[in-house]
Amino acid sequence: MQIQPKSLGFTLLLGALSALLPLSIDMGLPAFPIISAELKTSPGAVGLTLSLFMLGFAIAQLCFGPLSDRYGRRPVLITGCAIFTLAGAICAAAPSIGTLIAWRLVQGTGAGTRMVVTLAIIRDLYDGAEARAQLSYVNLVMSVAPMSSPTIGGWVLVLTGWRAIYGVLAVGGLLLVLSVAFGLSESLERRDVTAIKPRRLINNYGNILRNPICLGYALVNALYFGCMFAYVAGSPLVMLNVFGVSTTVYGWLFASTAFGSVVGAFLNGRWSIQGAPPSRLLSISLTVAVISTLALVIVSMSSAAQVALLMPLLVLNTFCRGIISPNAMHCAIQPVPESAGVAAAVVGFLQMLGGSLASGLVAFLYDGHTAIAMSGVMAAFAIGSYAAYTILARPAERRFSRCSGTKN
Repeated sequence: MQIQPKSLGFTLLLGALSALLPLSIDMGLPAFPIISAELKTSPGAVGLTLSLFMLGFAIAQLCFGPLSDRYGRRPVLITGCAIFTLAGAICAAAPSIGTLIAWRLVQGTGAGTRMVVTLAIIRDLYDGAEARAQLSYVNLVMSVAPMSSPTIGGWVLVLTGWRAIYGVLAVGGLLLVLSVAFGLSESLERRDVTAIKPRRLINNYGNILRNPICLGYALVNALYFGCMFAYVAGSPLVMLNVFGVSTTVYGWLFASTAFGSVVGAFLNGRWSIQGAPPSRLLSISLTVAVISTLALVIVSMSSAAQVALLMPLLVLNTFCRGIISPNAMHCAIQPVPESAGVAAAVVGFLQMLGGSLASGLVAFLYDGHTAIAMSGVMAAFAIGSYAAYTILARPAERRFSRCSGTKN
């Protein structure tokens, strides 16, 4: 029953594990007003169910990464999926908002295993262009989730109520537990028995943070994730409140940008297999991303701002993410195969930090009647991602190539 690493089933399983984050976030959004009314609490308290889920997701990666280096990828992944499943079931039966908030935090810690262990598994099994292609196809599967999860959540809400949304997530977690337990073999050949000892753990994290290639590419990914999360956080404010589109139309608009990411990830996988170097793909896509976000700012500040002008630029940005994310992630963990779990944890934590910072800035700067806050934060983070690549990551990689004698 083992799923072979070179198979489509293996890619689909890793993609399904990666889809836990967008599914867990987006499926519950339509239910927020009903949860607030039924549990007799404020909208802000219900919003904490999302904030604390993301907090648990971010912090858990720093723990599960080293644990996967010590005990292996498979047992850590099974444990994380089991925690996610249990927490989802308790959320479905939560008698109060306090219980729901607390177990959403726990659910986030369970979901946090998926990204860090998925990255580590890909680093264990693949190398070079093959690794970048696999990351692209995993991102492609994951990108389908934002296109469908709000709709699925809305259907479940209408048919059976808000509690069933968390029940569906629990069932999904259980299926993943069974899939990993019976279908996934251990990818780590040599476990680091000292990985979680305090001195070694501090040294491992220090080595990653001091490595300009690892840190540089982790920042490239995190800052561009912030650019995209500024769109995720700002798009309902802009589309629904500023331009007055209906929720149905907004769903289609959001799906179109998610489809842009799917196309970008698919093409990146094909180009990687065909031998396109990651430096070229990153240079071009980051340049396009910066130009398009600056164009977004110009359009947002002009009197011509309208949905028809903003949408092509937004789709172009999500298309770029489908190229930037797999290449940056791969380049961040590639130099340290002996500490892939720790490196993946740093990548994942910084990504969530970038997303949280960007969404917070959009909410703080939103003026209620323009798209300037969303587009401005997107541009700032896109420029930051480009700077991290050109100032830190790429020069460090060139220095390493010269010293080691490898091809640049």
